[in-house]
Amino acid sequence: MQGSTSLNEGLLNPETTTATPADVQGQAAQMMAGLRNSQLGSTLQTIRARMRPWVTDFASPTQFTAPGDQLATRVRTNLTYYKSNYACLFGASAMASIVTNPSLLVSIIILAVGWGFLLFHRPRLEDGSLMPITVATRTLNGFEQKAALSIMTLLLMLLTGLTGTIFFSLGLSVFVVGSHAALHRTDLHEIDSSDFGGGQFTVVEQAA
Repeated sequence: MQGSTSLNEGLLNPETTTATPADVQGQAAQMMAGLRNSQLGSTLQTIRARMRPWVTDFASPTQFTAPGDQLATRVRTNLTYYKSNYACLFGASAMASIVTNPSLLVSIIILAVGWGFLLFHRPRLEDGSLMPITVATRTLNGFEQKAALSIMTLLLMLLTGLTGTIFFSLGLSVFVVGSHAALHRTDLHEIDSSDFGGGQFTVVEQAA
């Protein structure tokens, strides 16, 4: 069928699908460029730019004291001030859970490759939509391709326990973040007013 890509042709003619190392490197570079220019890439760059020092600030033993009557102020301030560090802790917890589960790790790699190929490498029509693809006698448009991959993602999440891993990491992160936010002093923070609504938030905790 014209205007579509047939999987059967790729299987019957392997020469047309053979990629050289240079092609693979080019595709990887294209995917990385697409990631950097995406909303996710922008978010990661923002998190990195707002990261607080780990040793001398975030985890410094001298910065932890009982909150007293400043509990609400501490939690509110620290959740904003250390939000990038907290995001990294959640990511590290999730990553550790994934790496220690081989089947889960393989599933994540398969999904990453599948979504990366679909979003950044699949041929597109003049209007920007994905080129239809033919599977057996069924032609799938762009929406149906994404829907099929979404169903596959959901099935792998259920079969490999990815959902449970995410909730475990989330629960652990909430406990660690809550404890840190309540116990870490705020009087030495270098407050960026843009992080607190243009200076509408004031830290009132006094140095011990």
